[in-house]
Amino acid sequence: MATHEKNTFFQTYGWAKTWQDLPWAHDEPTLFLAEICQRRKPGRALDIGCGAGTDSVYLAKRGWDVTALDFMPKALEFTQGRAKDAGVGVTPVEADITEWVVPQQYDLVLDHGLLHNMDPVRYPAYRERIMAALADDGDFVLLHWHPRFPGQQNGKMGPRRVSREDILAFFAPELQERFFSREEFEDLPDIVGGGMTQAYYWLRRNRAHLHTKTLLAQVQATLGRHKVDYEALISAAGDAPVAVKLAAPDLLAKLVGPGRLGISHVIPDAADAGQVLAEWARHADVPARYAENLFRLFMAADRGDICGAAPKCVQCEVQICKRLRYR
Repeated sequence: MATHEKNTFFQTYGWAKTWQDLPWAHDEPTLFLAEICQRRKPGRALDIGCGAGTDSVYLAKRGWDVTALDFMPKALEFTQGRAKDAGVGVTPVEADITEWVVPQQYDLVLDHGLLHNMDPVRYPAYRERIMAALADDGDFVLLHWHPRFPGQQNGKMGPRRVSREDILAFFAPELQERFFSREEFEDLPDIVGGGMTQAYYWLRRNRAHLHTKTLLAQVQATLGRHKVDYEALISAAGDAPVAVKLAAPDLLAKLVGPGRLGISHVIPDAADAGQVLAEWARHADVPARYAENLFRLFMAADRGDICGAAPKCVQCEVQICKRLRYR
């Protein structure tokens, strides 16, 4: 960790007599944690930058096996003290997340405001650890500051304000947003840059990238269900685009975008959709032309119009699709 970052935190923890004295102390658990605890059974949780210990203790009280990580010894002291008072235990780890060797995967990873206090030079190492720590079906909750208005500057003490678009791009394509919320703070000290938007992200693994072969098989199964001989049609097309009728020129861009298959975290320009799919095909270990032609048939108005302008979701075998929310 950079020296100026360490100095800021050592100064803050130096004058903090109790966890309530910390500027980032909070009584209630971070948004989305209660919902996650209702939706899934307790498992392994990693609280990165546990700070005042609120979230670590909250999860431990609900049966989670909690690893509380912080590079500040006093943060771990606060967290362990609160856990003891609550009659629960947590596993303390004194480490810098960007240097920590991740020992296992976790069902829940939480960052309540660590990333936005980090020197950008360490972002790649942070991202690498998140990807290593998060289980395939795990949940990642992130609190991060946003600017309240375009061009808002950061304060002398930070935290750094980053837009929603940049956060999603930072974690793409491996992670995608499941839920998002925001809270406005209009009057904060100038030393932290004044007002800000506090944003909460609930992210999960992007299944289109995690299970490329499964997605291909599901598209093929859907075409087979509709009696489309996709292998013969693709073979006949060779290196050329398969001849089909598409309802709109930007349909492929919509298909790979976040509203459908989620291969891309944004809807790309129509001219760039083929390249996005080609990159995905490389990870799927199939020829780019094969992948594009398969999806063109999947969208074709004259081949069942399965995933066209008005997708026939009830007749589709694809389970790796964000439109499942509407089914």
